[in-house]
Amino acid sequence: MSDTPAGETVLALLPDIPEVLAVLNTVDDPLIAWLQPAEGLGPDEEDWRLPATLDVPAVTAAWDRILDRRPRLLLFGEDEREGVPGAYSLETGAGYQRASLYPMRVARADLQVMASLLEHLRRALAPGRPADHGDLAQILWDAADRLTDQRGNGVSPSTRRYEGEDLVADLQTALEMLDPGEDPDAALLLQAIGTPAEGSTVRLSGAAAEAYDRWTGRLITKTASSATDAALTRWAN
Repeated sequence: MSDTPAGETVLALLPDIPEVLAVLNTVDDPLIAWLQPAEGLGPDEEDWRLPATLDVPAVTAAWDRILDRRPRLLLFGEDEREGVPGAYSLETGAGYQRASLYPMRVARADLQVMASLLEHLRRALAPGRPADHGDLAQILWDAADRLTDQRGNGVSPSTRRYEGEDLVADLQTALEMLDPGEDPDAALLLQAIGTPAEGSTVRLSGAAAEAYDRWTGRLITKTASSATDAALTRWAN
């Protein structure tokens, strides 16, 4: 496990909703994976020429540390969690069980490194992008094509394809989840949930239950591939 840099940390929540957590995997691969230097290039081959202000090793290390901070339970599917510590139950309303939310501490310095990557990616796709961001834009387009192929999309004109802008949006969503900032719903949920004891049941009511619906609803909307998928995920969680 990577060492977390000293300094300020941010307390965030990760929802036990696979469709939402998948955005972290998308950022990891293909996005960050495709930034890595190519291996085994021939003498006449050139690697990507990335902006001098983009420190790929620092981005990779920061992201690895962030992923290392995830609650271990969330690394396993429901059928693989036997013996993995940390599970608790969360209920809203009249005993209706919902997807649990797990606190997670992230180094502010690592979030700042990832925010810098986000700004580089935005510049790469903006009209009149800097000349040294051209290869970065190509990486986004190629990675989006790869993601489309992996998920079996783009089969017909009516099927959604991934674009470079989608990967930028995924990184932004991941950072919004990892750094809730001044989000009042996230603040209320962090206070209401606290540090849940393993095997316990946390019951949210009133304003906290409403905050749960709004907060998870926004994340589901941002990570779903369609309105239908978002509605199904909300119903299941």
